[in-house]
Amino acid sequence: MGADSSDAVAASLSVASTAGPDSTPNSLADDPELRALSADESDGDGQDSIDDDAKESSSSLSDELDSIDEPQPEEGESDDEGGIGIVGGFSGVSSFNPNNKGASLSLDKDMTSVVALSRESGMLLGSFTAEGQVTTGCSFYNSDGSILQSFFGGTLISLNSTQVGYVAGVDANGQIDDMAMGVNGPVNALFCHQDTKQVFVGGSFTSTISGLTTSIATRRSASTGGIAIYSVNNKAWRQVPFHGLDGPVYDFTGFGDAVYAVGDFSTTFDNATYVPLNTQPLNLTACNIVGGNNAEIFGFTDPRSTICTNGRDTPNFTWLLRDLLDGYMTINFPFKATPSLLRLMNTMYEGRGTSTFRVMAVENNQVLAMTYLDPETKEEAFCTQGCPLQHNTDWQEFRFVDGDEMLANITGIMIKIDEYYGMGGGLNKVELYQR
Repeated sequence: MGADSSDAVAASLSVASTAGPDSTPNSLADDPELRALSADESDGDGQDSIDDDAKESSSSLSDELDSIDEPQPEEGESDDEGGIGIVGGFSGVSSFNPNNKGASLSLDKDMTSVVALSRESGMLLGSFTAEGQVTTGCSFYNSDGSILQSFFGGTLISLNSTQVGYVAGVDANGQIDDMAMGVNGPVNALFCHQDTKQVFVGGSFTSTISGLTTSIATRRSASTGGIAIYSVNNKAWRQVPFHGLDGPVYDFTGFGDAVYAVGDFSTTFDNATYVPLNTQPLNLTACNIVGGNNAEIFGFTDPRSTICTNGRDTPNFTWLLRDLLDGYMTINFPFKATPSLLRLMNTMYEGRGTSTFRVMAVENNQVLAMTYLDPETKEEAFCTQGCPLQHNTDWQEFRFVDGDEMLANITGIMIKIDEYYGMGGGLNKVELYQR
């Protein structure tokens, strides 16, 4: 069954899953295991990646299988759970069943083959001419436990005629997803999140090839180190909620809704989950704050009521606009500053509130670009005019993303309210941070 090690460069890692997304199989026949096996004709390059002992034993897969003692389950345990990965260059693959012949397939050692293999049967999902090696993989499953789509990573640079960037996907029909050209360095780990249909990609890279995930104005890559997230449904990279890691990622594991990364890193690049800790609050009590079209309702006329307050939509703790008019709040700094983050809390007073707004630099009325976390998609979105403010009591954060030539040494900002809920706009709380 096995190919001589002189005929093939060390191939790839096979990836196994013991269950589909929603259920535990009753037998391995219900549990297809995904294996990615690749091999290239060798001129000696890459042989150092194979352990010497593995080279000697890879000449016969059947001999290896004969030497494996099937573990006996403890009382009350099932012997139908678990899987094993096989690394090497092979011309065939088979499963082992002590009760019958099992399943076997012949493979082309010069191709990268994707195989769904159970205890009773095997199916070749696709074979590809590949440049590079497969070292990791993961799959999404249909409700019956069959494979819907699989993703592979390693040092791949092409599958058939499709150029890829170290990572790619293949569906049950053999269609290739180039994952928006992948990433710019080797991939060590993949994790397929079944519920969100997202692929977590870890490795020794600094960025996705497509780079920007929302708008060019954000000037931010999907990742600046070691980790990236791919949306299968959107066929696009999602913004990681931090600027990447300071070292490579080697593995992922999931627990509940969380995904954990393991690797040779010690911190995120911005040392934060969303709001950078290297920003500091701007002292708004020292600022000159004035409003335009202030409400005529007693206790709601002063925009300074929105700073340094714990009050909630009561007189002297909320600022409102005059009925059925737009308006603005101007914050004049006592010194030049470089704003980095604006936090707002909307008012709910008698159904009023701000629906959309924009922020401008006081000295030239230049509209400032911002990004925010979309509450529905959980992805970072970009806005200049018409920035949305949710009608609730949550803090909502907006990052300033213009370059230093725009943001540095600003003397103040104007928050211009363009659209509103109910009889008029307003705000309950305002915070501003600077670099």
